[in-house]
Amino acid sequence: MSEGAVASRGNLDAIEDAHRRWRQDPSSVDESWRYFFEGFELGSVRPAASGVDESRLQSGVIRLIYAYRDLGHFLAHLDPLNDPRPSYPLLELAEFGLSEADMDRVFDTSPFYGLPRASLRELLAALRDTYCRTVGVEYMHIQDTRIRHWLQERMEPRRNRPSFDHAQKLRILKSLHYAELFEYFLQTRFTGQKRFSLEGSETLVPVLEAIVEKAPDYLIREIIIGMSHRGRLNVLANILRKPYEEIFAQFEENYLPESMDGDGDVKYHLGFSSDRVNSRGLQLHLSLAPNPSHLEAVDPVVEGRTRAKQTAFGDVERKKGVPVLIHGDAAFAGQGLVAETLNLSQLEGYTTGGTIHIIVNNQIGFTTSPADARSTMYCSDVGKMIQAPVFHVNGEDAEASVYVAELALEFRQTFGCDILIDMYCFRRMGHNEGDDPSYTQPVMYANIKKQPKLTSVYQDRLIITGDLTADEAEAIDKKFEDKLDESLHEVKQGPHEYATMHGFDGRWQGMTPEYSHAPVETGVSEETLRFISAGLVRVPDDFTFHPKLAPQLKTRNQDLVDRKPVDWAFAELLAFGSLLLEGTPVRLSGQDSR
Repeated sequence: MSEGAVASRGNLDAIEDAHRRWRQDPSSVDESWRYFFEGFELGSVRPAASGVDESRLQSGVIRLIYAYRDLGHFLAHLDPLNDPRPSYPLLELAEFGLSEADMDRVFDTSPFYGLPRASLRELLAALRDTYCRTVGVEYMHIQDTRIRHWLQERMEPRRNRPSFDHAQKLRILKSLHYAELFEYFLQTRFTGQKRFSLEGSETLVPVLEAIVEKAPDYLIREIIIGMSHRGRLNVLANILRKPYEEIFAQFEENYLPESMDGDGDVKYHLGFSSDRVNSRGLQLHLSLAPNPSHLEAVDPVVEGRTRAKQTAFGDVERKKGVPVLIHGDAAFAGQGLVAETLNLSQLEGYTTGGTIHIIVNNQIGFTTSPADARSTMYCSDVGKMIQAPVFHVNGEDAEASVYVAELALEFRQTFGCDILIDMYCFRRMGHNEGDDPSYTQPVMYANIKKQPKLTSVYQDRLIITGDLTADEAEAIDKKFEDKLDESLHEVKQGPHEYATMHGFDGRWQGMTPEYSHAPVETGVSEETLRFISAGLVRVPDDFTFHPKLAPQLKTRNQDLVDRKPVDWAFAELLAFGSLLLEGTPVRLSGQDSR
């Protein structure tokens, strides 16, 4: 049909007939008409009331996508003890000029990754699937569009759903089993003794295990971990693989404290270091820093250790040493040291290339509820001061938690920035094993008592999906229980000197905890001091400095040559120079240090 014929009003019936035939069988019409009708259908699934209305609706769809990215976390099912919100006012369709009548209208949805065109109904399902299930994400506060787009590219096409193979699911299950059985073993064998159990938040173990498993893929050599008392024994046993015998011995009355690291300190303060090999045979060094009872005091210590190790590695890009800080929800929101440490994170003199923060959010601080402890919506809100992305996740969804941990590691290695995981869970026991929380939180703990064990729930799910048999699950339990029993049996045989002082292994070999009063030669020769002084006052040819400094430098050097007294500042510089000359690095930090 010619162009003129198309323009004729008399041919409308013919066009409609061709369109009807094309919808039934596209090959039944001419190729040019196929292109025409495809373009026509692409425009809209049905005629718009007007161009203005169509544009207004399309604009509403774009705003809807943005809103779910920004606010979808408010509808996510994060709290394992309570149902999610059924709705949120700022996410109602009416806010965007849309209604139920538009649900089957097709729109351009290309701003949402992996969904170029879709009906409003399909788009809403994708948005809720991505941002409102057991993972809620806060990232729209980040000003760097590269980061926002990077996160969207990874979250939206897969709808924030993990896709783990059989081996990965089995690894998650084993980690949950080990975490749960370890706590149960301590509770039944050492009843009433303080251990600050991980029960109710066992997902921390598969989360850390996932980071350990993935880290060597990014050429990471070492992970330095900081955490408080809650769950420390479990992490020592199941992540750092501290021998069970050493841990059990510290519960016994006949153990020898002088044989243990940090002799005299309580068992849930001690650190440990070990080498781990992942499932592909790649090695990784792990260090858990010792920790006092002062919550979050370990944070800057871990950052400093990481920075020092990166220097020792020659790790200019800060990719080979990674800090992981594990916080409690009350402490993260309440301790000022958290904000101070975060503030250092991107400063040239202090950055460690990004920290992975994991908040074990059991929604209580000793006996204090969040409503009485903080002024913010989330315990993680202080992290947004450095524009860190925040992943809120329901800790009872172990796969989602592991998925978020793997994404956090990839993000850290890509952008060199901090990232937060706010893992919602609960504290099954009291603050410690002698505390009865039903006195202060009766309703909460009545609810907690009804919660099934996560290991059983996940195990049953894997059996239903065919990833596991009941016999295999039972074998996992029995093998681990037998190992724990064997370790305790050895401890019961009598006192043992289990450990050499682990703190003096590796780089620290040859050092001892004993203090020596023997005099140490600290001076250097006058010739060496003159050499250092000449270097200190030498000005590079391409450097222009303040004219008043020239006579000061000349006077300082001349005083040394003439054997006159030098001022304190120059004496300090000479001392620094002598250390550098011997190959010892000197680091100046803080105000006025440039």
